[in-house]
Amino acid sequence: MKFNKLEVSLAKARENHRFIPKISKNKLHNLSFATKICRGAEEQLLWDPIGFKAGATNKVIQKRFKCKEPFFSYLYDQTSYASGSSIPFQKHLLGAELEVAFKIKNKVFFSDKKITKSNVSKFIIGIAPAIEVVGFRQRINQIDCLGRMISDFGLNVAFVFGKIKKYSLKKISNIQTTLINKKQKKEYTGNTTFVLQHPINPVIWLLNRLKREKKYLSFDFWITSGTTTPIAPIKKGDLFIGSIPKLGSVTTKIS
Repeated sequence: MKFNKLEVSLAKARENHRFIPKISKNKLHNLSFATKICRGAEEQLLWDPIGFKAGATNKVIQKRFKCKEPFFSYLYDQTSYASGSSIPFQKHLLGAELEVAFKIKNKVFFSDKKITKSNVSKFIIGIAPAIEVVGFRQRINQIDCLGRMISDFGLNVAFVFGKIKKYSLKKISNIQTTLINKKQKKEYTGNTTFVLQHPINPVIWLLNRLKREKKYLSFDFWITSGTTTPIAPIKKGDLFIGSIPKLGSVTTKIS
């Protein structure tokens, strides 16, 4: 595969915690171009995937950027952490989000049927609360267009996973969620309905998209369904505690 300079430089920026000049906003209005940049950078990165994140599933983000559908990008072992871990601080962090993460059986890729609400449960191993740290590899301080999010690895910097529990719709149906910055003494509340009315909906969308694009993994993997809370700003030394009743909690420190 031949990579262009943008794809190579973006991959190197993520790998080395560096930054590149922002990609032209005019170019990123073409979502096919933005997706191509992301996919090329992911291929060039040569990290170990552990799953996928769905983006633009929060109704506030969808309305602001006029999203017709979500997007996705890879999650990597190199930037994934267990609850209680510390995440290194870096520049251009936008903040932290509280999400619902699903552990999926890789046998879903061998099913020739479309994934629906009636059959998705047999492919789900369990669910867990998760904190995503979001930010840029481009020198820009705020989201200015949908293509910016798509091109820059879906804004993913790191993921922190809580303890996995047996899957149950009741545990994540219309549940209030809370993300607390303990150091700053600030609380950010949301609801699981903020994610396409229910966190299972982006999972179904993404599984069908992955099957269509033949983005297969040979092992059981994670899918994160998007933020249930507003983005909580980050400073070095912050301690975040995310809580989803019936599902559990997840914590991380920004060191």
